[in-house]
Amino acid sequence: MTCSVLILRPDDSARETAQRAALLGLTSIIDPLFAVEPLQWSAPPAEEFDALMLTSANAVTFGGQALDAYKSLPVLAVGSATAAAAEQAGFIVAETGNRGADDLLRALTGDQFTRVLRLTGKDHVKLIPSGRKIALRRVYQARALALGDMAQAALRQGHVVLLYSVRAAKILSDEMDRGHLDRSVNHIVALSANIASAAGEGWKSVQAADQPTDDALLSLAGRLCLDKENGTGEAPTNSI
Repeated sequence: MTCSVLILRPDDSARETAQRAALLGLTSIIDPLFAVEPLQWSAPPAEEFDALMLTSANAVTFGGQALDAYKSLPVLAVGSATAAAAEQAGFIVAETGNRGADDLLRALTGDQFTRVLRLTGKDHVKLIPSGRKIALRRVYQARALALGDMAQAALRQGHVVLLYSVRAAKILSDEMDRGHLDRSVNHIVALSANIASAAGEGWKSVQAADQPTDDALLSLAGRLCLDKENGTGEAPTNSI
């Protein structure tokens, strides 16, 4: 059986991941576990801030026309995809981090960007206090969906499942139980160790990418697929 990656991300993000996977020779099965929707939000005056923090491209896509008021602010972007979406929308990206919002803030000098507006989703990671004034606005939500028919069929066969958030890992685990699906025939490849842990036990293997990027995740999935095709059965060295 050909090794495929099962992508449960919202549709637009899933298709971008599938395109990257194809460049590595991986086939993809897309069946989103979330639908991303805009939220109504109150936009504070731009002059109250000296930077705009974006932790997902969804904030750019679903923030609405109110975002135009903040295009004079330098952007702190988490992830290259977020930075690219911000630049395409007309923002100027000052800093890009690939290890999360907390690491990005820690990399700043003490007096750099002290008043930050953070636009995020309804479900988001809380920041560690950094001494900066950070105002948060939730501008979108990822509404959970039931596990789709394509995903269920793939999970019965056994594939490599890509996980991008703790929430996705927990929902998938619950859906596996609800559908009486066998974890032991599927591999989990997660964006971080926390996400891998949230997936729970009983999987054929659980691995975490060495960096929280799509490229690192897919590289790990590709090595795992190669092991499967060669019949080595060896798990990558960063197994959880």
